[in-house]
Amino acid sequence: MSQDIHIKKGLDIKLKGEAEKATENARSSNVFTLKPEDFHSIIPKLSVKVGAKLKAGEAVFYNKANEEMKFPSPVSGELIEIVRGEKRKIVALKINADTKQQFVDFGIKDPKALKADEVKNHLLAAGCWPFIKQRPYDVIANPANTPKAIFVSAYASAPLAADYDYVLAGKENQLQAAVTAISKLTSGDIHVSVGKNSNSPFTGLDNIVLHNISGPHPIGNVSTQIAKISPINKGEVVWTVSPQDLVIIGELLLTGKFNAERIIALAGSSVESPKYFTTKIGASIASIVNGKLKEGGNRVISG
Repeated sequence: MSQDIHIKKGLDIKLKGEAEKATENARSSNVFTLKPEDFHSIIPKLSVKVGAKLKAGEAVFYNKANEEMKFPSPVSGELIEIVRGEKRKIVALKINADTKQQFVDFGIKDPKALKADEVKNHLLAAGCWPFIKQRPYDVIANPANTPKAIFVSAYASAPLAADYDYVLAGKENQLQAAVTAISKLTSGDIHVSVGKNSNSPFTGLDNIVLHNISGPHPIGNVSTQIAKISPINKGEVVWTVSPQDLVIIGELLLTGKFNAERIIALAGSSVESPKYFTTKIGASIASIVNGKLKEGGNRVISG
């Protein structure tokens, strides 16, 4: 049964350049970059050296505080550079992608048959655990914790944000596999919020509590939804996962492959033809925007 949530306070900013509902493949990016600073609160330790040959899904670095928490390469290729900052801090790792992609085979899994510890171990080994965030603090979830609930916001209310109903279309099998697996990790429910009267692929899925939400921004922010559905009390934690990360988790379970594919919206008044593009985690911004912006001074904002 779905539950309705509505807020009145907020603001929708009407910006020009909304993305057309059409998807193209972004230009192939030769070099993919991983930045450990994108993952709050972890100290990276390298798993490989410069010159190492990698498969997509193979660990590039891990968390010093928890060696089981691995961070995988989004593509197969060669690690060509480790960019370091002060005190030899790892700033970025650059991977030169192969023309033909090869994947680590993590094995096909039946989400319904997995136990909680098996789900955790599989996601940790395949590098999918960093997709699961913990509130408060929005850090990578601690595998030793059991959250009181897990939240997924499948409605984006921010200006020019990608339409989840569009980018997730046809991904019902992957989403179902993912939510079935991660439902084993909480003592509570998986709360999924979708736009009221939307045509969301989450509608009709098992193992979730569906919420129809409406109102101005920030109704699409998962923090707002948590506050309305199940506020965090002292000593409690909840976990969050983004819908496109659920697709990657689901594909891992169904195919045994870590597929770091993303569909993003290139939008805004400076874009010649705003639309959606299929790319991968770590791809260069140039591979997406080159030749697609109007002349003049443009600022590219990610997010």
